Amino acid sequence: MRRIRNGLCALVVVSLLTSCGDGSGGGPDPLNVAWTFPDGDCAANGVETVRVTVTQGGSTTSDGEFACSDGSGDLGAVGEGSYGVKVEGLDADGNVVAENYGDSITLGPEGAFTPVDVTLHPKAANVVVSWHLQGGGTCPTGVQLPYYVAIYNPPANPGDDLTDKVMEVQEGCASGQATLQNVNPGDYVVEVDSRAVTPAVRGTSPVTVEAGMDAEVTVEMQ
Repeated sequence: MRRIRNGLCALVVVSLLTSCGDGSGGGPDPLNVAWTFPDGDCAANGVETVRVTVTQGGSTTSDGEFACSDGSGDLGAVGEGSYGVKVEGLDADGNVVAENYGDSITLGPEGAFTPVDVTLHPKAANVVVSWHLQGGGTCPTGVQLPYYVAIYNPPANPGDDLTDKVMEVQEGCASGQATLQNVNPGDYVVEVDSRAVTPAVRGTSPVTVEAGMDAEVTVEMQ
């Protein structure tokens, strides 16, 4: 009788170990991606829908769209390997206004036991800067100059010098236009300056950059 009991106990233990597994009937657990923002919630960041794309070797393995307010989305079972996870926040018109900064994951044969957490940041945009001189034209008469096109955080007091430079590019004055790329959303001041002794021309203009929306600004040079 004692031997039979031991045999039954061993059978129960084996059955319990077999039934535990990874909780998905022997396959990998579903990949769940959860998102948050550095500041505020979905409404504060203008995001209604979140699009998640899982890639491997440049090819899409799994994707899906979810209500931002859900806070996470289930991408289904994803096999063992390394993957890129791209997450985008879309506004009511379908524009991408938020994005993660390129998360990657490596999964074992059991898949992901916990959600993959990503942070959605407001999407940067380009600022297209155009300029013209008082009296017409883009360059001083008979002179070709390089212009230095910069964007600054605004000074604490209006009228103070621009000191907090975010980005700068150089462009020939005759082109009449330059692009500042990947500027984070916010309020800025654009400066176009020849930095020449003679003739010296310069101009500034405020600009507001909205998430995912390219901005255009024209600067009057004096």
